[in-house]
Amino acid sequence: MILRAAVGIVEADGLDAVTYESLAEASGMSKSGLVYHFPSRHELMLGVHRYLADQWEDDLETAAGGPADQVSASERLRAMVLSLSRSATRADLLLQVDSRTHRDFVEVWRAVDQRWLPAVDGVEEPGEGGDLKRAAYLVQMLADGLWIHDHVHDHPLTAAQRTALTAAILELIP
Repeated sequence: MILRAAVGIVEADGLDAVTYESLAEASGMSKSGLVYHFPSRHELMLGVHRYLADQWEDDLETAAGGPADQVSASERLRAMVLSLSRSATRADLLLQVDSRTHRDFVEVWRAVDQRWLPAVDGVEEPGEGGDLKRAAYLVQMLADGLWIHDHVHDHPLTAAQRTALTAAILELIP
């Protein structure tokens, strides 16, 4: 409940708006109750990052049909494309950018990335091995672009456009 309320505040008013006061009002809890669960703003924001990363991993597992270590590389990449086919929320974007501000936040997201993203190492290698790695990583980059598109361009995609682009990206999975 606390973390959902914090994400709601980020969505509406940005990261700086997440204070114990605003969170107490949004969650219906007392400030002392919030401090009990999250003794510092850093711990609170770390909790928000973990909450969103866990939600994303749940989405990935649902799309893949199982945990990352139990599905193939192409199934992981397919799950990644499907999970990123929706437009990012403002909170998603702000927290992704914020994650680069502290090692603890980066580690939360890195753990999910390491399980699900295709490796970028070796994309520069010539030959078939490099070709496959480049193809997989380019699919990942297309999915990333689809996810942020509506926030960086003046024209949001329609549902039909998003569906067509997702299908086209899925066809590119090596």
